[in-house]
Amino acid sequence: MDITLISTEVVELLSRISRQKLREQDITPLVVFLTALISILRGVMIIDRTITVEEEERLQKTLKAFASGDRDRIELIQRIVKGVSKQQVYFNPTELLTLTGLFSDSEKLLLIGFGYEMSAIDGYIDLREQMYLQSIGNRLGIDSRHIAVIDALFTKEGSIDPEAFGEVQFLLSPAEFESRDPVFAKAAKHLLSLLVHK
Repeated sequence: MDITLISTEVVELLSRISRQKLREQDITPLVVFLTALISILRGVMIIDRTITVEEEERLQKTLKAFASGDRDRIELIQRIVKGVSKQQVYFNPTELLTLTGLFSDSEKLLLIGFGYEMSAIDGYIDLREQMYLQSIGNRLGIDSRHIAVIDALFTKEGSIDPEAFGEVQFLLSPAEFESRDPVFAKAAKHLLSLLVHK
């Protein structure tokens, strides 16, 4: 995602979610990605009407990995977490599409992969969570074969198309994220390790 392409629409949406006036220079591609990620993770947590301790811990752990000790970023992320919940961004496809409009296929796949990781954290994937993630994946324009691979790996149901699995591995290879903040490559490596060991 190119920083110069962050639209005023995205700036306004993030300002509304965080309840603070943000300027273009406050908004990095990482902040935009995190807002979309928080929205999807919260959606997974809320869709089955039961938020478990494991889910809350997974959310905090994921955010901590992306915040990487930057005090201002941590504060902004906490504001975004509250704002996403308050405004229920996770149930607003238009806002999710605004956030993810400039995402690469690799970034979109990373989002869905983390959504599935959240869904599986309590030991099983609720059907509502699965349907939510498939619906979001389709809305984001992710190749349905790629969604099916991630779904099958996490739910342990269905067969895996080897060609599509190879494409997912390629899209999530850390090399695909080299031009971005190093936490992206780290996140992709984490997700790949989960998929390979499933």
